[in-house]
Amino acid sequence: MADIFEEYKNLKSFEVEFFDEIYLHRIICKIKNIEPDRMLIVSENSKTGDNKPKVGTNLTLNVYSENGIYNSLSRVIDVKEEGDTTVYAISFPSQNKVTQRREYFRANLKIPYVMNVRRKDKNDLLEGLTINICGKGICIQTSKPFLPYDNIDLLLNFKNKSISTGAEYVYTRTSAENGRPAFQHAFVLTTIAQEDIDFIVGQCFLYQLS
Repeated sequence: MADIFEEYKNLKSFEVEFFDEIYLHRIICKIKNIEPDRMLIVSENSKTGDNKPKVGTNLTLNVYSENGIYNSLSRVIDVKEEGDTTVYAISFPSQNKVTQRREYFRANLKIPYVMNVRRKDKNDLLEGLTINICGKGICIQTSKPFLPYDNIDLLLNFKNKSISTGAEYVYTRTSAENGRPAFQHAFVLTTIAQEDIDFIVGQCFLYQLS
C-alpha cells in the first residue's frame, strides 16, 4: 500500500472506472484528503453529469505516473455533494499492480500539438512538440509551471492523421535546461476515441521498431 500512496501523493488527477448496469464510465478525480480509514476524492459535476458511482460501486483506479501505470481496486463508501463538487469517500486502494498493457507503451515521439487551456479569465494556447506519447497520455515541456484551469482541448497532428481529445493535467517533473528551469507536464487523454488510441499505439510500435 505504501508504494501506491507514494504515487498518489504528487498526482493532480487520476482516472476512475466503474460500471453501471450496462455501461463502463470513466471520470477524472483528484484526492481531497486521506483519512485513517478512507480516501476522499472529488470530481466536478460538470464532468461527470448523471454518470456518478453510487455507494457500494466497485471502482478501478488508473494512475498514470512517470514510474508506470498503476491499477488498483476500490469501493465507494459514501457520496456527498458540496456545492458544485461531488465528494466520494472510497476504501483504500487494494490489489495494486503496475501494468504494461499494450495500448500504453510509451514512445519518445515528437508530435506537433495545439493545446487550448481554458481558464476563468482567459484562454491560453500552447503549441509545440510532445516529449513522448502513449495510447492514453502525452508529455510536453514548457518554461513555466502549469496553472489551475477549467478545461483542456488537445489537437495532435500526426503526418497522416489529426486527433482531437480532451485532456487532464496529471503531474509535473522539474528539470534544468541550459541553466534554466524546465517543466515536463504529463496529461491523460480523457475523451479520445478507441480508434485513435489504436492509431497511437501503432505509431508507438512503429517507432520502437525503427
